[in-house]
Amino acid sequence: MVNPRSIVNSLSLSRIGLALLFVVCFQRSATLLYVSVALCLVALATDVLDGYLARLLQVASIHGRLWDSLGDKSFYAAIIIAFNTQGFLGPMVSWALIVHEVALYITRVLYIENLPKIEQIRPSTNWHGYFMYLTIVLGLLRVYAEIHGLSFPIHPYMQASAYAALVFGIASIIHFLKLH
Repeated sequence: MVNPRSIVNSLSLSRIGLALLFVVCFQRSATLLYVSVALCLVALATDVLDGYLARLLQVASIHGRLWDSLGDKSFYAAIIIAFNTQGFLGPMVSWALIVHEVALYITRVLYIENLPKIEQIRPSTNWHGYFMYLTIVLGLLRVYAEIHGLSFPIHPYMQASAYAALVFGIASIIHFLKLH
């Protein structure tokens, strides 16, 4: 019999492989766009499912949260890299978003004693996530528009969304460090 904790952690870590595939597939091609969308949906599904199963099977743990966070950070970094490669995000905001993801993960490891209280910083973490999801959707929409010859100004909204994700991400790190 397979250990339930191993199943949950495998779902979290599967996002690392999905992230690599996203970087490879995110191109200006209709077929690869649909593959990229599917990869995003699968990554989102594994993110929802790992937490749900951890609670359902009563295997939620601090280590599980860290594996989940590693999967999330890997997928976010892949998106940032792919968007930067296609010229959708500028180099400075791309660098800052990746540094944020690494800093957040390291902060959670170094201050692991704060991890059980992480729900207290949920608002800033959620807003960071919402703006990252918006950035992802806008990036996918931009490729769709370019492939189909549609012209509407997505770039400024995408940049604004990426910067908002960065601001809320930095706020979540600061709030996490202040937990007692």
